[in-house]
Order: sequence, then structure tokens, then C-alpha cells
Amino acid sequence: MEYFRKVHKICPSVLESKELQAILQEKFDLVVLNIVSTECFLPFVHKMKVPMIYVSPNVIQGSYSDMAGTPFFSSVAGSFILDQQFPLTFMGRLSTVLYDHASILASDWYIFPKEEAYCRSLKLCPDDVPSLVQLKYSIGNLFITNSVRSLENPALPYTPSVIHAGGIHCRPAKPLPQDLEEWASGSGDAGFILFSLGSVVKPSDMPEKHRSVLLKVFASLEQRVLWKWDEDTMEGLPPNVRLSKWLPQQDVLGHPRLRLFMSHGGLLSLQEATYHGVPVLGFPVFVDQQYNVRLAQREGWGRAQQWEGLTYDTLRNNITEILEDTRMKEEVARRSSVMRDQPVSPGAWTTYWVEYVIRHRGATHLRCPAVHMPWYELYNVDVWLTVIAVNVVVALLSSYLSYKCLRCVLSRCVARKKTKRE
Repeated sequence: MEYFRKVHKICPSVLESKELQAILQEKFDLVVLNIVSTECFLPFVHKMKVPMIYVSPNVIQGSYSDMAGTPFFSSVAGSFILDQQFPLTFMGRLSTVLYDHASILASDWYIFPKEEAYCRSLKLCPDDVPSLVQLKYSIGNLFITNSVRSLENPALPYTPSVIHAGGIHCRPAKPLPQDLEEWASGSGDAGFILFSLGSVVKPSDMPEKHRSVLLKVFASLEQRVLWKWDEDTMEGLPPNVRLSKWLPQQDVLGHPRLRLFMSHGGLLSLQEATYHGVPVLGFPVFVDQQYNVRLAQREGWGRAQQWEGLTYDTLRNNITEILEDTRMKEEVARRSSVMRDQPVSPGAWTTYWVEYVIRHRGATHLRCPAVHMPWYELYNVDVWLTVIAVNVVVALLSSYLSYKCLRCVLSRCVARKKTKRE
């Protein structure tokens, strides 16, 4: 509830900064906006009259499909927030539809109008422009999503205005710094494990009970462990564990002696793990990480380790089973091959379409008209209701006529029998 009370102030609070106001006075050929909490910039894009591209940090969800200009089939893909698995049950489809529409209604009927009123009260948003809701659906020319299309599960249909840029940051591994290379190579056939909770979580804030379990398990392994930690030392550190405040993560993931990536489950980290063909043991912390890790587990190239259930036995068993599971290694190798097998790199592909939008002044011909159609027209609900109604009427009429004919025949038969008796 606290979020809904303050969410309408997030974008205007950024917009009112002097630095940003100065930037808005400049001239641009293109505007690129993240889809999350950037609505108050739309009036300025409208006045600039330049093409605009939405960027999504994750896969397209039903609540954003209209902004992307592409239909979304909740019967096939559930929301990652709800952690739905394909194929969806009836309740899964129902909950996804209700969640998506509730999200749209909350933004279009509550958050956006409130944000617009607040923005205009601060004299930040111009009065002579359409509403934020109208602009939200009308001025996006392209939608870039951080997803690898060939690895989406299940596969989904998209309109031409949707561009997949998942893995745009992934690259072949480079040689490690000499001291780190010597340490990694010295792990021998057993290899080593990388443990990193990303850049948002502060590792030293970890509860002592969790740190203690990790240290005991690491000490029991024959593998070495490379741990991304924000301090130089750690009490009780086993001899097979090395700490580092910063790591060239992709170079480590691409090292031939790496056996396992223990990660927080961030999407970019999992894309890197996939690219380099490394199985994952996920320790999700917040937002989409739960879904990311569970999806990796369902797809057979990772495991989920919940912090609440972290014990010596559960952690050691998970690590041992992943290290010994040949099918998991084969699956992650297959996914790596699929991810790398693209006609052009995600960077080149995305660059081409961004420049295409500029060259063709917005390339509005790519945008599907479905974004402006009522849902009942888009999915032919009115047509099917008419077909059903006609069929019901025909069935009832046929039944009525059959009843009348049968009654007429029976009455005549009874009349003939009467005549014969007389």
C-alpha cells in the first residue's frame, strides 16, 4: 500500500531536477524510455515530435503488451510475477487474466491520472497535451525487450515492432588477470565455483546463520570457491575460498574449469550463465529473481535454493547433485548453442532497428493496429457471441419445428386409429 501512495511521485521527482530540465531543452533525433515509471516524460516526447522507443528490462507481460503494440495470449504465457508454468491450468489462465487487467486498470485509472495531476500541479507537465494514458498507447514506435526469443518458453508470437535484445551484453570470455588465472587453473579437474549475489545486494549484510552454513559447505567441497564479497577479509574463511570485491564475471563464467555458478538469479546474470553454458544454483532475493530461478529449474539447467530452507544438508546436496548431473550439463550446453546461433548479434540487430526507426521517421508502418482495438474486437469476442447466439436460435427454432411436425404426425396417426375403430 505504501508503494501505491507514493508511486505517482517517482517520475515527477526525477523530472523536476535542474539537470534533467536542461536536457529537455536540447534537440534529439530519438527518445528511448524504460517502460517503468517514466510516464511523465511522454508529454515532452509528444512536443518534440521525434520517434520514441520503449525498453523493457524483462520479457513482455500482458500489462505492457498494448504499449508494445503486440497481442498477448494469457492462455499461453502466465505472468512471471505469479510464477505460472506452461501449460496453464484453468485457474492459472484465470489468475493471469485478472492480474493483467487489474494492473492495466490500476495504472490507467489510478496511477496515471494521479501522476498527471501531481505533475501539472508542479508546473512540470504541459497542459496543452493529451493525457498520459492516451500518450502511453500512441507514441511508442518500437519496443525493445530484454529476452532471447529462441529461448523463450513457451514460444510466443510478436508483431514487427517488438525487437528482442536479450544477451546484448554477452560476449566471449577474455583471459583472466594472471593471479586469478593461476588460482582458477590450480583448481585441477575438480574445478571451481563462482558465488555472486550481484551488484544490488550487499553481501556483508547477510545474516550470520546463512554465512555460517555457506562457509561450512564450502569447506567440505573439493572444488575451490570464488566468492564476490564486499570486504577484504572474512572470519573463518576456509583455505579453498577466495574473496574478491570485483570480478570480471563473464571472463570467469567462460573459464574452462568453472563448474557451477551460485547466483542471486538476476536476469542478466542468468543470460550470461546461459551464454557461457554454466549450470546455476539460484538464491533469489527479490522481484523477478524467484521466477527466473524457478524457470531455470523447470527447464533443467539450474536449481533453486531458498534462503528460508538453507541448511548444510540442503545446500551441499544441491551443489553435489548439480555437479554430478550430466543431463543438466547437456541442457545448459544446448541452450548456450541456441543462444549463440543467431544470424547477427543482439547488439547489431538492435542497432539496425533503432536506426531504421530514425531513418523512416518513426516507422509507424511497423506498429500493429491491434493496440487501438477494443479487446472484444481483437479476440473476436463479439463475433463468437453472435455465432453462438445464431446457433442457439437455429437450434431452438429447429427443435420447435421438429416438435410441431412430430405433434402433427402423432395427431394424424391418432385420428386415423379413431376413424378405423368407428
